[in-house]
Amino acid sequence: MRKILIVGDFSSDTSDVNSFLEQHFHTQLCTDSGKIVKSMLKMYAPELVLMDIDGFENVHEEVFEAIKEYNPDLPVITYGREKKKQLFISYYYSGQCKHIAQPTRETIIREICKEFNMNADVIINAVVDTEKKHIIVVDDNPVLLRNMRNMLQDKYRVTLATSAAQCMKAMGQDSPDLIILDYEMPVVDGRQTLEMIRAEEDYKNVPVIFLTGIADKEHVDAVLDLKPAGYFVKPPMQTKIINAIENIFLKQGD
Repeated sequence: MRKILIVGDFSSDTSDVNSFLEQHFHTQLCTDSGKIVKSMLKMYAPELVLMDIDGFENVHEEVFEAIKEYNPDLPVITYGREKKKQLFISYYYSGQCKHIAQPTRETIIREICKEFNMNADVIINAVVDTEKKHIIVVDDNPVLLRNMRNMLQDKYRVTLATSAAQCMKAMGQDSPDLIILDYEMPVVDGRQTLEMIRAEEDYKNVPVIFLTGIADKEHVDAVLDLKPAGYFVKPPMQTKIINAIENIFLKQGD
């Protein structure tokens, strides 16, 4: 992966930029001290420097000087208010530095990809996808799994699992926002799988919706005794299960 040094004041904005770029580039955060930037350039040898200059003042000229001294051809992309750019306007004349006055995830990615001669659309689409809520669907029936994926994939990131073991593995790889769980699975059933999920500190509060193939009252009562976030008799209707999921996420946001 291409290496990017991200320079800023470690604010939430800088961390957010790092969080969506680190999925597709090798990133390194660096504080906005000229001495530290100079040292980090030698240690990390980035292919591009991305700088949040909103908090920069005249003293931060040493950051620009450190980069210019290290490599006057190293591409630098800055973002922030236009008046901050004007403080260091001379460093933009050579073309080494480019500025994004109104930064968004898309504009930052497009400028970086332009420097690296990469397809920006592929990365932008992938970044948008990772912002979707992640749902794991667990069922031993592959036909139902495919149908559930088709129902949900436009709105959510969907991971499919055919057993409790696959579910636990998927959770460890990509933490879910919600789990849809078959109650009548063989070997390790839904009740046991739920117990395994709730035994994990990191996942005990993840909402679980049960799917059941049996609609009699006694069976439904047994499902509800486990206090799931919801339950549906198979096969669930797309509109109803999406409405239930959205209501769960809305309650979490309150």
